[in-house]
Amino acid sequence: MRTLRFVHASDLHLDATFGGVDATDEKVAGALERATLEALDRVVQLCIDRKVDFLVIAGDLYNSSDHSLRAELAFQRAMRRLADAGIDAFVVRGNHDPADGWSAGLELPESVVVFPADRVERHEVVRDGEVVCAVYGRSFGTRQVTENLALEFSREDGDPYAVAVLHANVGQREGWDNYAPCTADDLRAAGMDYWALGHIHAAGRVSDIPPAAYSGSTQGLDPTEEGPRGCYVVHLDEDGAIEEFVETASVRWRGLEVATSDLQGIDDLRSALEEACAGVRESSADRPTIVRLGLTGRSTVHTDLSRPGVLSDLAADLRQEQLELDPWIWVDRVRDRTRLALDLDEILVEEGLRGDLARLARQLEEDPVEAGRAVEEVLAPVQFALAVRPELEISSEEVVARALDLCLDLLSREGT
Repeated sequence: MRTLRFVHASDLHLDATFGGVDATDEKVAGALERATLEALDRVVQLCIDRKVDFLVIAGDLYNSSDHSLRAELAFQRAMRRLADAGIDAFVVRGNHDPADGWSAGLELPESVVVFPADRVERHEVVRDGEVVCAVYGRSFGTRQVTENLALEFSREDGDPYAVAVLHANVGQREGWDNYAPCTADDLRAAGMDYWALGHIHAAGRVSDIPPAAYSGSTQGLDPTEEGPRGCYVVHLDEDGAIEEFVETASVRWRGLEVATSDLQGIDDLRSALEEACAGVRESSADRPTIVRLGLTGRSTVHTDLSRPGVLSDLAADLRQEQLELDPWIWVDRVRDRTRLALDLDEILVEEGLRGDLARLARQLEEDPVEAGRAVEEVLAPVQFALAVRPELEISSEEVVARALDLCLDLLSREGT
């Protein structure tokens, strides 16, 4: 049999907003606004350049069930480009773009198959009058699909190749909603040659027999989706499948910690931040990057960073500098997690207020449950005043550690 070549993409989330990013610069805001749509264009161009047999999209084409018309128009244009190149497309809907969501009802080329939500459907790929593959798929009818859809897939006798397309959580992976949960054994029982999966935004296989893989998101959507994002070109023959990852993202995300323990002042810190950004740029494959930096370690710069305005001025200056370089880097935030350059072991045996505070903090740090209770007690008046529970981005133990540092800093300045 001939080698089959197709593109496996998923989780495009067209026209998604990038919440939580301080994209005040027009260049950055514009790049983020276009990013998911440009990723779609790259997927289509890849299909055309590689002259693939077909494209599969394994769910979450759109970012929400009430997606924008802009996103739907972009998809229509992309599918027309594929049709003009003689390439079929097979699409399943996922939890972000279920069948019961809004649609403008734009007409798509006949070469595009959107699988139904009430059953698994089989479609043939024909080349030169010959069936070269059967593609199976089923969409989500609603956002909350909790049944095991994989159990409904079954290969028909006589299929030269069989490819299944499904949006699901295989193996109940933690950190992801458990939609259409199934196991690798469930996939194996269907007798397919390849499972094109969607829902998990990180690329990688979940099974070798049969080959079953997530292609990941085509564009990273938030700081947790670091590094290259793209799709797979799948080469399928009698010996199995080989997935070739191709990056399609316009913008990358990166989180980085900068150690400050050996730094002597703001000049040293500024140089360390520049060096960190240079490293990001060198590994960015010429793509712009949204960067979040965390400053860590016990350091003499901690006191300077605690002064009002110092950290924000430092971040703003670094942001402007990095934005003017090529490729640009947007320093979304610089978080200060440094601590006082003090010898806590010495303070722990001191008599007086500093020693008492250090010993209390040590007790709380060694008992996370008690630390959580202490933080909750402190936050209770704030919660009452705001009528909402404040959400902390750091652990209770870190709250205790930073509170100790603040107290020690103030006491040390006073010479107590």
